Amino acid sequence: EDLGERVEDLPIYAVILLDNSASMAGVLGRARKAALQFFQQTLEPRDRAAVITFNRFPEIAVKFTNDPKDLGASLQGLTAEGQTALYDSIMFSLYYFSGIKGQRALLLFSDGKDEVSRFAYAETLEYARRAGVTIYSIGLNVEGGGPRRKLVELANETGGRSYFIRDIGLLEGIYDLIESDMRSQYLIAYQSHNSER
Repeated sequence: EDLGERVEDLPIYAVILLDNSASMAGVLGRARKAALQFFQQTLEPRDRAAVITFNRFPEIAVKFTNDPKDLGASLQGLTAEGQTALYDSIMFSLYYFSGIKGQRALLLFSDGKDEVSRFAYAETLEYARRAGVTIYSIGLNVEGGGPRRKLVELANETGGRSYFIRDIGLLEGIYDLIESDMRSQYLIAYQSHNSER
């Protein structure tokens, strides 16, 4: 029995986690377009994506779908306001993947700041390591230091990558990289009921 299965054959389930706190005021409109672009550029008919937006609390804006129209409509009225519960929202998103089979990826659009989360960063990182979801962090106008380091670490520790951009026009190339990354990973299924091997 071949236990290594090409992930290319598995559907992708992607959650786009979009920061719409007040600190995103300058870039939210472009981030919204970018989320839509990911749908149109990357997803195939068998793939699904959902959108979760967050400021003080995470909110499911679109449940898993493969219809870009659902997406466009739900992102229309987003405004940048309120404080940021980044870690809580990452936890919420990872939990939202529970029970889903397939290649699971979380695309996080954020400036990396956290102001009001109840979960600490260390707990979030620990949970992310165990969740089996690959995190791609896309940092928009991120200053150096702590926020940047954390976005890098969340991605590295879950097998993803982090990108930092000032210009949202660069996203197209980044999406290509993320897509080939997602589709070419191997899924190693380990079955232990065979005691002989």
